[in-house]
Amino acid sequence: MIFYFSGTGNSQAAAETIARVQQERLVSIIQAIEAEQYDYVLQKGEAVIFVFPVYAWAPPEIVMQFLSRLTFLGEDPDYLGVIVTYSKQIGNCFKVVHQAIEDKGWRLTSFYTLKMPHNYLIVGHTDSYERVYEILAATLPTLERINREIAQKEHVYEQAIEFFPRIRTLAGQRWMRIMSKRITPFYANDHCISCKVCEKICPTKCIEVTQKPSWKGECLHCLACLHYCPKSAIQYGKSMERKKRYTHPDIRWYELNHSSTKNRPTKF
Repeated sequence: MIFYFSGTGNSQAAAETIARVQQERLVSIIQAIEAEQYDYVLQKGEAVIFVFPVYAWAPPEIVMQFLSRLTFLGEDPDYLGVIVTYSKQIGNCFKVVHQAIEDKGWRLTSFYTLKMPHNYLIVGHTDSYERVYEILAATLPTLERINREIAQKEHVYEQAIEFFPRIRTLAGQRWMRIMSKRITPFYANDHCISCKVCEKICPTKCIEVTQKPSWKGECLHCLACLHYCPKSAIQYGKSMERKKRYTHPDIRWYELNHSSTKNRPTKF
């Protein structure tokens, strides 16, 4: 069983590859939360794997909230793996996840890191087209290796040596809690066509579109709305208009987190 969350499709593309090769069930964390589905029955020998991005050197808060409520009826998983996608560094993400899993009484069997193109435009720019192609091409052999090791249920813990990972993660988590409440810099410029893509894919449902989108409540800063806007109309602050957007080429907006909307894509 593969549980996943994705903001611009990077983690979803990896999760779909793992699920297809391992022939495991694929569960969108966003859909599970919307359905209040936290109880699952594992089949005999079924692996449990989480796939999600690193946000500010830590797991996304929505993933941690889901994990805290997740229950397996009957037997606990005998193989529990985590795959995190990242662009720069992961900080203390491993220890945060490891502790959360131990608190549930489970055992973390494997932990993998998968480098993906940069997408957090509030800090920095997206990678060049050439660099994006290079990074995505490199994920293919890495995912092949991960799939082999998962199939053999190997115990693997991939962690890069980083400076001050604990301090980075503590600071990053505090920063993200502040940023999640800071939604006033979001706005849509005159290129907005009121298509409601942003509203449909927002994982926290904090976007409502009338003539233009408006934000209320708390935001994950996944930036799915910004990147998947077909007209690049959504901005954050004054410098965003000059920045190139990025979404994983295999994940369309109506596929993101297996969106429950029945509306088919509009031709823009």
